[in-house]
Amino acid sequence: MRDGMHVALMMGGQSAEREVSLKSGAAVKGALESLGHKVSSVNDIKALKMLQESVDVVFNLLHGADGENGQLAAWLNLEGFTYTGCNHLAGALSWYKDKAKLLVAAAGILTPNSQLVHSDSLWTVTSEGPWIVKPAGEGSSVGLHKADDNAQLKQAVNDTLRVTDSVLIEDYIEGTECTVGIVAGEVLPVVAILPEGKLYDYKAKYHSKKTQYLCPPDFDLDCQAALQADAIKAFNVLELSGWGRVDFIVDDQGRRWFLEANTTPGMTLTSLLPKAAAVHGWSFNELVERILLTAFNGGKGE
Repeated sequence: MRDGMHVALMMGGQSAEREVSLKSGAAVKGALESLGHKVSSVNDIKALKMLQESVDVVFNLLHGADGENGQLAAWLNLEGFTYTGCNHLAGALSWYKDKAKLLVAAAGILTPNSQLVHSDSLWTVTSEGPWIVKPAGEGSSVGLHKADDNAQLKQAVNDTLRVTDSVLIEDYIEGTECTVGIVAGEVLPVVAILPEGKLYDYKAKYHSKKTQYLCPPDFDLDCQAALQADAIKAFNVLELSGWGRVDFIVDDQGRRWFLEANTTPGMTLTSLLPKAAAVHGWSFNELVERILLTAFNGGKGE
């Protein structure tokens, strides 16, 4: 156990997930301080650089591209910082959903069929609907759309291309979305997500009071264990380390479909990872301390 460290808590940023990052940061800051650590909140690398001589560890809570696409990890590594989360390679592989899906599928895990569309190319749909349309690199279901016919698909793709250069068109899988958290090699209980509508989008995640979360879910124990096994397998295939969360859809036949991996999950008091940790028997403070310690000893904690 390392007591009284000076922690640089990276929160906020400029991505579409700034609001969520600030909320996560506020919750984690309170936990770190109650654990006896000195915390300096920073918004970017310029502010972090000014603290470099006194900082023991960087706790990365920058959601979205600011903290999850691998560039921040590359800079932190180059500058010699000790930091939470995965390295730059794993961050990039996980951030670009099309790349992550290819690697996970090659490892034998189901993932919905998809095609990648770029802003500078003509495209035609290669599968029957319905579809999910989303940025190839983004988080928190930002820019997520469901399209039931070709007209809706074209509109959704065009809308998404206004905010990103690459769009993923993915076959829609009817089922229950769920997620599995991993911290220091320990796999947490499965959380099932029941949004008010068909889609677990940004509104359902952060603004709806009717979205329900079940931990443990209604799936049988074998399905839950299989999801946990798939999650750690995907985590390792993508070369992730420290902590993260892996998202799936379980269809009516019980098949498990990988959606994406999150390298810096939400850490508000009501976020999915803390919910699973609580069922696992960890308080929020204990969860935060375990994540912090993954910055040491190769992501395994101490």
